Amino acid sequence: MPVFIMISGAIFLNPDFDLSWEKLFKKYLRRIIVSYLIWQLIYCGWYYFAKGGDLVTVAKFLIGSYDHLWYLPMIAGLYLVTPLLRPLARRRQQLEYYLLLSQLFAWLLPTGLDLIRLWPNPPKHMADALAAFKRLLGKLDLQTVMGFGGYYMAGYYFNQAHMSKRNLYLYFVQALGLLGAGATIGLSGWLTAKAGHLRLTLYSYNSFFVLLESSAVFLSLQTLKPRLWSEEVLGELAGSAMGIYLLHPLLIYYWGKTPVWQLAASNSAWLPGLVILIFSSSLAIVWLLRRSRFLARWLL
Repeated sequence: MPVFIMISGAIFLNPDFDLSWEKLFKKYLRRIIVSYLIWQLIYCGWYYFAKGGDLVTVAKFLIGSYDHLWYLPMIAGLYLVTPLLRPLARRRQQLEYYLLLSQLFAWLLPTGLDLIRLWPNPPKHMADALAAFKRLLGKLDLQTVMGFGGYYMAGYYFNQAHMSKRNLYLYFVQALGLLGAGATIGLSGWLTAKAGHLRLTLYSYNSFFVLLESSAVFLSLQTLKPRLWSEEVLGELAGSAMGIYLLHPLLIYYWGKTPVWQLAASNSAWLPGLVILIFSSSLAIVWLLRRSRFLARWLL
């Protein structure tokens, strides 16, 4: 998800990208809002009729967001503030200051505080100091640089770097990404073993380690030259990405009832195959939906 947000930032914050007020509201925000409302109804209906859910839970989903659909109102919020962020992104010094604040208050400090909070058997004075420091951070209330705005701005910043495959800075970021992945897996496993139950806090999007991983993935993909893919194939994949995201939980659910899922569950070597299966089946359904102008307009 952070990489998706970075891609959006790289596009929408670019001063060369035509983004009039009319285009922003009538094309992009309209599409997000319509998709959100329709898929909320689809998933809530599916949850109630297919999964046998109760009406109270369905009502909670309708008021809030069903599972993965949280992404749509979040990205709509970033689109709303894009006209304010575009002038800031064009000024490199202000942009770097924004990213510095984001790195400190949206990723580094929260990750450090989470590690202290999750540390096995911490001294009582440490817990008291942690609570006091959290109250202090709350009083600062730096919401402008918190949340997903940092990823959004970082996408534009990295997109302007124009790195090549042999850029030493790219190698450094990729090394940090591998370090972040190793820290996420290793520390989460260690904290889980110590606690006796699953600890996935370091997998959250405000984890500094996830930031390192996401930056490495974004910059690595940016340097790829898809010569093996035609413009037509790339266009089809790009146009299907939104639909795949909206649809894929249904495919996960129904493939989960087949022997294929049980095979992957019992042998992790089959997991990549399961991922490819869910992706390809989602893509096939979205491809069919896109053949209908009516369905594509309202569902995708």
